[in-house]
Amino acid sequence: MAAYKRNMGGEERNRRFKGWRLFFFLLGFFGTIWFSIPLLWNVRNIGGILGLLFSVCLMAGSCFLPRIAAHFSLKARKRARFAFGGCMILLFSWAAVLSACMAYGAFSSPKEDTEYTVVILGSKVNGTSPSADLWQRIRAAAEYLKAHPEAEAVASGGQGSGESITEAEAIRNALVEMGIEEGRIYLEGKSTNTRENLEFSMKIIRENGLSESVALVTDEYHQFRAGRIAASLGVESAAVCAHTPWYIFSACWARELLALSKFLLLG
Repeated sequence: MAAYKRNMGGEERNRRFKGWRLFFFLLGFFGTIWFSIPLLWNVRNIGGILGLLFSVCLMAGSCFLPRIAAHFSLKARKRARFAFGGCMILLFSWAAVLSACMAYGAFSSPKEDTEYTVVILGSKVNGTSPSADLWQRIRAAAEYLKAHPEAEAVASGGQGSGESITEAEAIRNALVEMGIEEGRIYLEGKSTNTRENLEFSMKIIRENGLSESVALVTDEYHQFRAGRIAASLGVESAAVCAHTPWYIFSACWARELLALSKFLLLG
């Protein structure tokens, strides 16, 4: 009877083991597809690459785990499962918390009774053409500026690798093409990250006597961190959200997970 119970218990453990292997294989499979999509549009960043590697490792681990486990004792396998499960719970819980913060940051919309200076945060420029997500920021800024003809704007972003002009110039040029008067647009073309975007833009705002209440134009996923940085600089801000194109969202989201983790943990 005892042997029968042990056999039944072993079969139940094997079924659970196979179920979890299938779950993580499918998670890795769909993750691989999701993180590969931005590569088709030549969008590569550290977040997307790590997400792709993580997904591939989940698939490979699910396939080869039985062979690997056969070389270890039952006690060692139990410890490994416990450690792996704990890491997965922590990892996905942390990602869920950060994703909730990103969603929360997108809801701080401008107040109608407040005069804002629009600050458009830069993103990648391909030669002289704005990247897909920068185009979305430009469109969101143009829509706001047309609805608020008294508002002025600061286009922010320096010149990086592969960029023939500054991100600020690319933003300004596109806004002018969309019908925004060039005289309403100030350029900040030295910054290399979000904190510098805001620090250098605020210097321009103060030098020109513009409203120090800022309407931040950036992607929804980026609004929370940008807003917290603005608050750390003593700047009152509201969110004017650009909608990230679906085909690059995975890479942008994963990169923001890393950037937001660094911001929250290291400052």
